[in-house]
Amino acid sequence: MKTIEFNIENGIAKIVLQRPEVYNSVNKEMALAIQKALDESKAEEVRVVLITATGKAFCAGQDLQEVVDPNGPPLKSIVSDHYNPIILKINELNKPVVAAVNGVAAGAGANIALNCDIVFAKKVHHFTSI
Repeated sequence: MKTIEFNIENGIAKIVLQRPEVYNSVNKEMALAIQKALDESKAEEVRVVLITATGKAFCAGQDLQEVVDPNGPPLKSIVSDHYNPIILKINELNKPVVAAVNGVAAGAGANIALNCDIVFAKKVHHFTSI
């Protein structure tokens, strides 16, 4: 299963989070794929990087199923090996990084969006009365 879509076209490196069934929550596979896409975005032909997502949410943060899985990576590794490198790679790119936030951006998803140079956010009306 592909966790992201990545392509470079007309100077734009586009990273699309592709786990809408879990509100694009990040697991190890997705984190490593984002890191690889950011590395490939260093190419001279890339003038700007766009990060967005499919579905109702931009990114709801860490996939908690992975955290509670006894065979999953420890939390310390998730932070040091998965999230921190993403933020560092965004900050080290010598080109603008744009987040197109199409819904909820929580936890690590909020950190990814807030570390981009420009954030476009869609106003979402999913509230229900109690």
